Amino acid sequence: MRSVLVLVAVLGLLVGVGGVGGVGGVGGVGWGAVAVASPAVVWTPCGEHGAECGTVRVPLDWGNPGGERITLAVSRLRAADPARRIGVLFFNPGGPGGAAVPFVRDEPRLFPPELRERFDVVGVDPRGVGESVPAIACELPPTGVEQFPESRASFDRLVSYNREVALGCLRATGPLIDHVDTVSAARDFDVVRDVLGEARVSWLGLSYGTLLGATYAGVFPARVRAAVLDGAVDHAVGSRRMALDEAVVHEEVFGLFARWCAADAGCAAHGRDVVGEFRELLARPGPGATAAQIGYGVYSGLSIRSQWPAVAEILVTAFGGDTSAFAGVGSDAAYRVIACHDFPSSVRGAADMAARVAEVRAAAPVTRGYVEGWDVQAGCAGWPVPARNPWGPVVVRGVRNVMVVSGAHDPATPHVWGVGLAGQIRGARLVRWDGVGHTAWFNDVDVRGVEVGYLVEPR
Repeated sequence: MRSVLVLVAVLGLLVGVGGVGGVGGVGGVGWGAVAVASPAVVWTPCGEHGAECGTVRVPLDWGNPGGERITLAVSRLRAADPARRIGVLFFNPGGPGGAAVPFVRDEPRLFPPELRERFDVVGVDPRGVGESVPAIACELPPTGVEQFPESRASFDRLVSYNREVALGCLRATGPLIDHVDTVSAARDFDVVRDVLGEARVSWLGLSYGTLLGATYAGVFPARVRAAVLDGAVDHAVGSRRMALDEAVVHEEVFGLFARWCAADAGCAAHGRDVVGEFRELLARPGPGATAAQIGYGVYSGLSIRSQWPAVAEILVTAFGGDTSAFAGVGSDAAYRVIACHDFPSSVRGAADMAARVAEVRAAAPVTRGYVEGWDVQAGCAGWPVPARNPWGPVVVRGVRNVMVVSGAHDPATPHVWGVGLAGQIRGARLVRWDGVGHTAWFNDVDVRGVEVGYLVEPR
C-alpha cells in the first residue's frame, strides 16, 4: 500500500486479471481478451539518465473499447546489454495513485545493474495518475472530519464529508472517475505490451503494485514471463481486516523503534520515554498538525528502516511542541478515488464504525490505529461512486514463474497478506523475509538480490 506521508518519498497503499487463449478473473469476474489497436510509441529523450518517454492511447471505458480514449505516460530505460536482453520489465512502485514514470526516468539507481543490463525497464503511470491524461483531481471541502467517529453524529459528519469529497472529485475529474479501478489499469498495460511488440513481459510490483501485477497475470496469464510481487496486498481480506492487520503490525514496529531508540545512542530520542511521549503527543498535538497527521506520518516514516534516525529527529522536535513537519500529511486525489474502487468500506453504520474504532484502538493502544487501511476504510465510508473492483480474491492460473515476497514486520502489507496472495496464485513461490519495513526491495539488499536473480532466471 501507499504511505500517506511523503516523509519518505519512495513508495506509495496499498494496497496495490486472462489473455490470449483463456479468460482470467478477479473476484470471479471473467474478462475476455479485446484487441485494441494503438499506434507505436514516439519516444523522445527525457530526464538526465538516458531514459525515453512517450505516450500510449487506451480506451476510457473497457466496456466500450471503441469509444473515447485517454492517454498513458510511459518511460523506458533500454537494456544496457542489448546482446543479452531478455525483454520488457514493467515496474510499479505502489499506490494506488503511485506514478512509475519518474522512477524509471529519474531514479535509475533503484534498479540494480543486472536488471538494467538485461531488461528494458518500463514505467507506466496508470490511468488518471501522474503524467497520464486526464489526471484524477478533486475539489476538496474546506475542512476535514474525525476519522475515528464513536457517535452517530460524528459518523454522519464523516459520511457527509466523504460524499462531498466524491462529488468534488467527480466535478474535477469527469467521466474518468468511474473507470480508474485496477482491472481497467491492468488491461491498459496489455495495450502497452502490444505497442512495444513484446509477446511476454516480466513484472516487478511493489506494495499496491503487487495487486496490479497479480491482476494483470490473472487476465493475461499467457503474457507473463516472470513476476516478483514484493509487499503483497491480499484483495480478499476486506476493509475491516485491512485496517486491523496493519494496526497490529504497526504497533509492533513502533515498539521495535522505541527499543532501538533505548539501545542506540545515535537515536535523537535516546534516553527518553518514546512510548509515553508519543502517547501524550497524540492526545494533545497542539498547533501545527493534527493527531491524525502525526499518527499517519509516523506510520509512513517507519516503513523504511533506514529512515528511523530521521523519524526520531522529527519526533524530538514534535515532543518539544513543533509539529509543523507533519502539517502536509494527507491523501491525494488519485489515492482516494482509486482506493474506493478497489478497497470499498464495508462499514454498515454508526454502531459498526464505533465497534471497529474500539477494536483497532484496543489492538494499537500506542499508535492508535493511524494506518493506511483505516484511512481507506474511514475515507471510503459512504462513498457514492460504485466500486468497480470490490473485495475478492485475485485468481491466477497458468503463470509458471511468480515470486511473492512478504515481510514478517511490514506495517503496510502484513505477512499474512503475502500468505493470502500466494495462495491465490497457483504455483507461486512465497518468500518470507524477517527484516523490518515496507517491502524487501527498499529495506533488504540481500532479498532484493534474490528478487533480481529470479527475474533474470526464474527457478
